[in-house]
Amino acid sequence: MNFLNRVHNRVSDVCEQKGEAPWVERLVLTDEVVATLICMPPGNSSRRHYHPDNDEFWVVMGGELVWEIEGEDPIQTKQGDVMRVPKGKAHNIVTVGPNDSLRLGIGIPDIPHIDSTTGELFN
Repeated sequence: MNFLNRVHNRVSDVCEQKGEAPWVERLVLTDEVVATLICMPPGNSSRRHYHPDNDEFWVVMGGELVWEIEGEDPIQTKQGDVMRVPKGKAHNIVTVGPNDSLRLGIGIPDIPHIDSTTGELFN
């Protein structure tokens, strides 16, 4: 099933079809906005990176995550929390606890992701 740019998506349907974590499903992609649903198993983390010119934000929809943001103490989040990482701040997101995490990332399309250690550009 293709979920991209549908008028309505039920998150439970996306999760059921995608199955076991880890997975990523882009739900919206227009010239102005991108929304990506991200499911990660316990212990999984994102690659430590930053976005030089753009803030990034997420809605936590399930599980527990720890956000490691440059210049901040680690922040533990759970379902219903909203997180923002300011542009230029290196960050890493770690799934903690016994359950998969689920978060909806919202931003602008094709912002550069730059690895904090190697300087490599990735998506």
